[in-house]
Order: sequence, then C-alpha cells, then structure tokens
Amino acid sequence: MDVYTYQYSCPTWWGKSHGIRNIYVEDDTSPMVAAQEDAKAVSGANKCDVHLIQKFKMSVTEVETYPAMACQPLHNWSKTH
Repeated sequence: MDVYTYQYSCPTWWGKSHGIRNIYVEDDTSPMVAAQEDAKAVSGANKCDVHLIQKFKMSVTEVETYPAMACQPLHNWSKTH
C-alpha cells in the first residue's frame, strides 16, 4: 500500500489550521488532489496550501497489538466520499 505524508496550512475565519497527516489513495486520484481535498475536509477551509513530504510503502504484520494502536490516524481518501 502506498501511503503519503503531507503538510497543510489552511486559512480559516479564526486564523490558520495546519498540521501533518498521512493518507492512502485506492483509486486513480493523484496524491496531491487527495491531500488537498483531505486538508479542506479536516480544516473546514475552502482553500489549503499542501506539500507532499513523503511517499512510502506500508505493510502491516501483526506481532502484538496494544490499546493505543486504535488511536493511530490513517485516512483513506477516495473521490466518492
């Protein structure tokens, strides 16, 4: 699975919303478009500056799961949501 890390900064009526998020894209959407839409959705802004930071391959092999694993954010973006 290809996962992308991106940084976003979005102007809002109360100031700026900014941060770093991880997403993966399952369809043919470009990662930049997916990151833009994801940033707008999470910030509530109409426009965001987005910079892709890293692309990496992710595979998960469960060895032992701890309760905090459920808190780790990984956001699946698709055109249909």
